[in-house]
Amino acid sequence: MRNQSRKGKIVLTMDILLAGVLFLAGLLVLMFSADWLIQSGVKFAFLLRLSPLFIGLVLVAFGTSCPEAGVGVMAAIRDQKGIALGNVIGSNVANIGLILGLCSIFYPLPVQRSMWRREVPVMLASVVLLYGLSIDGMISRLDGCLLLAVFVLFLILSLRSSRSHSLEDELREFRLKKIFDSIRSRTAAGVVMVISIAGVVLGADLMVRGGTTLAELFGVRPWVIGITVFAVGTSLPELGASLAASVRKVPGIGLGNVVGSNIFNILFVLGLVALIRPIPVPRTLLGFEYPMLIVFTLVLALFMRSHYRITRMEGVVFLAGYAAFLFWVVRHGG
Repeated sequence: MRNQSRKGKIVLTMDILLAGVLFLAGLLVLMFSADWLIQSGVKFAFLLRLSPLFIGLVLVAFGTSCPEAGVGVMAAIRDQKGIALGNVIGSNVANIGLILGLCSIFYPLPVQRSMWRREVPVMLASVVLLYGLSIDGMISRLDGCLLLAVFVLFLILSLRSSRSHSLEDELREFRLKKIFDSIRSRTAAGVVMVISIAGVVLGADLMVRGGTTLAELFGVRPWVIGITVFAVGTSLPELGASLAASVRKVPGIGLGNVVGSNIFNILFVLGLVALIRPIPVPRTLLGFEYPMLIVFTLVLALFMRSHYRITRMEGVVFLAGYAAFLFWVVRHGG
């Protein structure tokens, strides 16, 4: 009996290690591919002569949201929709609490008034819309179509507004990798973007496989893994992009990246996932995680509006709030 017990523990340990390696390998592939996707996307935008505001708010946000999109799509295909939903909610809270908290501590973030008038209302509306669509316990395919339709409208409005803004200083501050400096062709930049997207899909698939196995082995609900481990993992590109922008004192890209990413995660990622497979919404999420997402978003909007700057003290508040959020989820969400 003891030998069987030892063998069982050894097998369990090996399964955990293999799942962990699979998850970490997927995360590394995902981060590398997302980084190249951002770089190639920004280079492509440079060649098209789009404004820095559009680059930060739309293209960089889209690139840094690709991990969430990749994880969401692969989770839907593998019928692990709880991971997709938990990942988006957790990532949006992490974007505000963890990423903006750290960035504003490094360098207080000025808020563009144009962002407050246009993008912040869309961010608030997307959170309220998500909650409204989830009250019945299901984000249906029709709900997914609605989210995607709002997303397309947001893109159109962002593109139009970007043409009337010129932030050339911030454009120069965004440093591309040397390999992208030598690219002069839109076709070449586009090919790199396609290859990077393929890498994002591969990394997301490995992450979903490893994360699902870990959830089963530890007896944890998939959405708990999604809202904690997956959320932090897929938010690393946003963290890297925003911290780099903050250190280089390019707030338009850093703050715009987070606001745009939160909009993308809800409207595009969940819209796409729901279109593939309707997403059931556990009642427990409506009781705590959803309200906390709303609270974090509202507090961010209030901080942005109070003096058009996110201060270091407000960054500390965000970090403390995020730590409390994680503690509650881990302790009560198992």
